[in-house]
Amino acid sequence: MAKKKDKPQTIVTGAGSGIGKATALRFHEAGYSVCCLDINLGGARETLQEINNDGIALKLDVTKASQVKMVCNKLLNSFSQPSVLVNSAGISPDPQPVHLYKLEEWKRVIDINLNGTFYLMKYLIPSLLLNTPSNIVNISSVMGVVANPTTSGYAASKHGVVGLTKAAALDYAKLGLRVNCIGPGVVETNMSKEILSDRNTRTMLEDQTPVGRFAQPEEIADLIYFLCSKSAEFITGSFIPIDGGYSAF
Repeated sequence: MAKKKDKPQTIVTGAGSGIGKATALRFHEAGYSVCCLDINLGGARETLQEINNDGIALKLDVTKASQVKMVCNKLLNSFSQPSVLVNSAGISPDPQPVHLYKLEEWKRVIDINLNGTFYLMKYLIPSLLLNTPSNIVNISSVMGVVANPTTSGYAASKHGVVGLTKAAALDYAKLGLRVNCIGPGVVETNMSKEILSDRNTRTMLEDQTPVGRFAQPEEIADLIYFLCSKSAEFITGSFIPIDGGYSAF
């Protein structure tokens, strides 16, 4: 095992906004340097500025395997001893029943939410194994274990993330790499802003959430950090909902 630097290193995708940004800030607060990856380089750089430039910011389109490989190789030149990977990049597509789902939209949501998670894991796990104990946390969704009408693409992609997480956890359980995923319910982010701007939709979703409110990104980031901490050393291969009781129905 390689000798670690004094300061631990975390890699976060989707770090330019929402849960990814909150996660980058949380790990920085805990003393980590953070590699901020996002398709929106400006957003990634803004996050990096908020953590006092303690890390690096790179543009990444997670749907392109060749680009993921290239960016991973590039970041490892200067960010060579990561012990945490958080896969937070994702989208929530427009709702459609299966027979009306456009093929290009299906491919887009699977590419971003599922394939992108796989690509990052594939190309960064070798480095994570050199810096054990290490952790991967994948962001699934409450829709990774249930489904609603018109959510076929999103639900399929997030169910896939759960399965990928469990299989990878078994692959590396004895090698010092823990792999878990979380299932947020509705979170107040830019991604949910348009949906929640409709009063009727907002009221309906609040009524479906037993605690009667939506999550804040910082609450999700706290759970991610916990899963990467010493307090969670016996947790791997787990799907942990953080949905205000939604999945308890």
